[in-house]
Amino acid sequence: MTARIRTLDHVRGLSIMGILLVNAIAFAQPFAVYSQPNISPLPLTPDDLTVWWVIETFFKEKFITCFTLLFGVSVYLVGRDRNPADPVYRTPLFRRLAWLVVFGLIHGALIWHGDILLSYALTGFIFWRWQDASARKLLIWGLGLFLAGAVVMLGPNVATTLQGEHVTPDYGDLVSIIDRMRGPFLISMAQNAAIWSETIVSEVLGYMPTTLGLMMIGLGLFQLGILRGEAKIRTYILLMAAGVVSLVLIGWQARVTMAAGFPYPKIFGLYALANDLLCLPVALGYVSALVLLGRTSAGAVLLYPLACAGRMAFTNYLTQSLIMTGLFYGGRGPNWFGEMNHAALVPIVAAIWIGQLVFSTLWMSVFRYGPFEWGWRCLTYARWMPILK
Repeated sequence: MTARIRTLDHVRGLSIMGILLVNAIAFAQPFAVYSQPNISPLPLTPDDLTVWWVIETFFKEKFITCFTLLFGVSVYLVGRDRNPADPVYRTPLFRRLAWLVVFGLIHGALIWHGDILLSYALTGFIFWRWQDASARKLLIWGLGLFLAGAVVMLGPNVATTLQGEHVTPDYGDLVSIIDRMRGPFLISMAQNAAIWSETIVSEVLGYMPTTLGLMMIGLGLFQLGILRGEAKIRTYILLMAAGVVSLVLIGWQARVTMAAGFPYPKIFGLYALANDLLCLPVALGYVSALVLLGRTSAGAVLLYPLACAGRMAFTNYLTQSLIMTGLFYGGRGPNWFGEMNHAALVPIVAAIWIGQLVFSTLWMSVFRYGPFEWGWRCLTYARWMPILK
């Protein structure tokens, strides 16, 4: 495995673990609680508030940002495997993204409504045309789209707050949602599909500028050597410093939000500004820390399980959904939906982290790819691929 691949896998592995902690509350409670914890049917304890602050400050938006940066790189790497004489629809990248659309539809409608795969696939088709752009062009356009995405998502709520308008949020009947999600298997599946169908269009379109911008930035940074782990040490130190300053501001805003009682619509506007705008420097700070740690012999050993988890991130992402819905959705297992807030979810997430790190390390000692990665690769290249080392 080359240093470049190690760096990408370290970041991908850390990202897939961090994303689970952020998403855990969306598996365990009605989706509205994900953004506004004070509407949880369970009272928030001091431990819940502490965990919420830690997630909001160090995890939320940061790891999905890392993952999106790398998706832009992966589109580029697969896109290189094309014959210029072939029509677009016969290229490996087209097949890869088309199958990801299928996986996203299945995952979102039938397993968990918080799916990100469909959004990645559809945005990937747009990003396709930017594969050969220069790093400068990618970074300029990427940053512009990233900022435009923040305006699209935050602007209306910021304007409402500044105008002093009173808006009453409609979260639906949370008790009814909980009852259906705790019901028999088919009822809980139908409720999940209903939530997905109501939100997927707005999610894909609303976040597309941000997603596309981050893919561009990721490829631009890859071309500059930063995401390949080849930049100078001082570059990574500067990025880490910018990340630390950003974390301080995000943590301060999270405390303000908590002290104010998670007010609507500020929590979707003014009180989200720091996280939505500064998640990128924090993500690059995390990447830089992994790069510098991975350059040491002890760090390379320490990060090896993370690299294995990153090499089978697709498998781990889908497995996380299956485990969490198996624990919380009705008709599958313990049926814990609506019974846990943030603090109670930490041991569950930690257990999944440990299990996936161990399993990934053992699996990758025998196989070239994770099971879902192997299947996706076979579909991408339209032929059986070797899986054993």
